[in-house]
This record gives sequence, C-alpha cells and structure tokens, in this order.
Amino acid sequence: MPDPVAAAGPEGRGVRHFTVTMPADPSTPPAWLGGLGPFLARWAAQRGDWPPPAPSQVARVDADPGRTMSLAPRDALEAGAATADRLVNSGTDLVVVSGGGARTPTLVMLAALQDSDPVSVVGTVAVPGWAQLVADVRDGLRATRPHLEDPVAMLDAAGATEVAELAGLLLQCAVRRTPVLISGALDVCAAALVARRIAPGTTGWLLAACSPADRAAKRALGDLGLAPLLDLELDQPAAAELALGLLVGAIGLAASGERASGGWASGGWASGG
Repeated sequence: MPDPVAAAGPEGRGVRHFTVTMPADPSTPPAWLGGLGPFLARWAAQRGDWPPPAPSQVARVDADPGRTMSLAPRDALEAGAATADRLVNSGTDLVVVSGGGARTPTLVMLAALQDSDPVSVVGTVAVPGWAQLVADVRDGLRATRPHLEDPVAMLDAAGATEVAELAGLLLQCAVRRTPVLISGALDVCAAALVARRIAPGTTGWLLAACSPADRAAKRALGDLGLAPLLDLELDQPAAAELALGLLVGAIGLAASGERASGGWASGGWASGG
C-alpha cells in the first residue's frame, strides 16, 4: 500500500499547495479480461470499486497556447487548477486531456525533466527550421537546468505557460481524486512530469490513452509508470477518444461478465477454466 498522502507545492511563492491522496494499489484483475485487465484494475482503484463503474460525466480539455499567452507560468498553473475545480464541482468524474503541439518551451521542459539533449526531444529528422529549433532548446536548457529542484521556477525560466496550465489541471484533479485520461502529446507528457515533481502522488490518478509515436513522449510515459491502453503510436487528439470508447466498453464487459472463461457471477468471481 503506498503512502496515502503525497504532498508538495512551493508554498509562500504565490502557488497553491497541492496535497494528493493516493488511490489504493490496483488489485489483480481476472485473467479472462486479458490485456484490458491491468488498465481496468487501475481505473477500479481510482474509483474504489469492482467491477468499476463507468464515468457518469466526462469533460474534455484540449491544450490551447492562446489561453495562457498573457499569463506568467505560475498564474497559468493556478488557472489550470481552477479549471479542474470547476469541472469537478460540476460533477465531472473523468477528464480527458489532449495536447496542442510541441512549442519550444515544451521541448525545453521535456529535455530538462528527462536530462536529455536537445536533439533527443526535437528529433533527428531535418526539417525546415530544425537547426534553429535545436539551438533554441539548447538556450532554454541553460536557463532552466539551474532550477531542477524547483519545478515552478523551471516553468518560469522556460516560459512554459501551456505546460504550467496543464500541470495545474492534472494536480488539482488528483487533489480532488478525479481520474484523468491523458493523450501522448508532448505538452501533456511534459505537464504530467511537472505535476509529478510538484506532487508525486499525481501519477496515481492518471491513465494513459495511447502510446505516442514521439520518442520523448514515449519515454515520458515510461518514466511516469503509465502503460497506455492502446499501442498505436498515434499522436492525434483522436487517440484519447479511441481509448475512452474502449475503456467504457471494457467496463461494460467487466460488469456483464462476458468472458471466454471465468468471470463475474452472482455472489463474486467465478473460477475460470
């Protein structure tokens, strides 16, 4: 059983304190659920019941750099947290977050948090502007790496307002014990890494929708300990919707007891042959 409370947050610097209560450890799922089992078990642990209930109200949040362009990163962090509060207060019990791209500050944050060189996050395929982008990420790293022990200062140094907003959303959803299904977009992965730095228990409330094609994003999900529901190497926002549909279908399967062998029977799990 994990430590039930994982708290962090730079207090006294204009940033709210995030105290996250971890969900219980996932139980071993019935074998007849196959590859769906571990993902469903994680969802069930977050919801506190088996068979796990389907989400009753789903909210979708898409990353949008335009929302935060005029904000300082720590203000964007607070704006994301306020969005989470508004969604949960309205009855949302699952948030689906899709990314908006890979701007330079996002790449800087990923490189700093993963201790990577610029080429590792930019990629090796030479496209127009590639050399300048690598140079920009390298310059951003010089400003960001001195603040590795302070994730909010890192966001400030990188100017990563979009990542900050998403991190605030993930953090406050975890505080409110509300699961978040995340896409494998670079900005969402960077936000999840930041959220873990601020409050490690945040990852207990995350679900990964789909394996990304991007190497840095794939590494981020691995670092977070998140196994995607779909292994499609798909970076499109639609990947999260595909995973959501499969999750809902899998919940129905677990509840109805449709199976090849073993499964749910009246009074508990029946033994499978």
